[in-house]
Amino acid sequence: MVKALLAVVANVSVLTALLVYFGWVRADRMSLALGADEAIFGMTVDDYVRRSIRSVFWIPVVAAGVGLLWVWADHRLRLLRRDEPSSSVLEWTERWLWLVAVMLFVLGVAVGWINDPWAFRLSPLVCATALLLLLYSVHLRSTRSGGLPFTPLADGVLRGAVALLVAVGLFWSAANFAVVEGDELAREYESRISTLPGVEISSARPLDLRAPGVVETCISTDAELRHHYSGLRLMESTNGRYFLVSDEWSPRYGVIFVLPADAEDLRFAFVRDLDGLRTDTAATECPTDTSTIEEADDVP
Repeated sequence: MVKALLAVVANVSVLTALLVYFGWVRADRMSLALGADEAIFGMTVDDYVRRSIRSVFWIPVVAAGVGLLWVWADHRLRLLRRDEPSSSVLEWTERWLWLVAVMLFVLGVAVGWINDPWAFRLSPLVCATALLLLLYSVHLRSTRSGGLPFTPLADGVLRGAVALLVAVGLFWSAANFAVVEGDELAREYESRISTLPGVEISSARPLDLRAPGVVETCISTDAELRHHYSGLRLMESTNGRYFLVSDEWSPRYGVIFVLPADAEDLRFAFVRDLDGLRTDTAATECPTDTSTIEEADDVP
């Protein structure tokens, strides 16, 4: 069963598809909570994979820990069966381990209904562990003295069914990890805006970037008048585009600006000014072009 699971999980195509899915779940939950749609970011496969690592990191760690614990317990039971065949611990384990597995499965299902992030994450893992424990209980009962072993066909079907259900449980738990992480990132986003890279934009034409905290000034040079925008933060950089938010972004009113990263008439400066020391003496308020208004006044 372990070989069958590893053969599937270790497949590069399957592993990539799973990581992309978990990354998409995380990005989708965060985007929806921020009032946006994940599709506008146009993320690539690499973007999704990088965002899924934190969501699935604990799954193999927990699985490995449970596997090592099972190896230790199985070794102890084998020693008892060899040295003390009439041990009460061995007899109780062989007789009642199935009941413990069933109770653990019910507990896992019940935990899933608790409104708690960790309960939501671990519920499928508890159910998967209970299924493995039930399979081991069946194995102990069939191999003890007087037990009736399964036929090869029945044994293969049983192991295959449990392996499939355990794989579903691991997949479900990883998806739940991604959901919780996306929600937590969105909930903490407003408090993390000040830690995002600051962005200042210089443009030969007005960009009309209007949001709380965005400041527009103009810098006059001998060649041209450039529009300068500050008070912006880098939200994402994907697919050749910058996604920017303002310093005063809030869940109540938040704007996401999308600008091409390789535009010829735009210049981006990424600033770290923790204490607000920067001052622009050359920057002034942009002049208002009233020519179009005056022409409109002449029209009867």
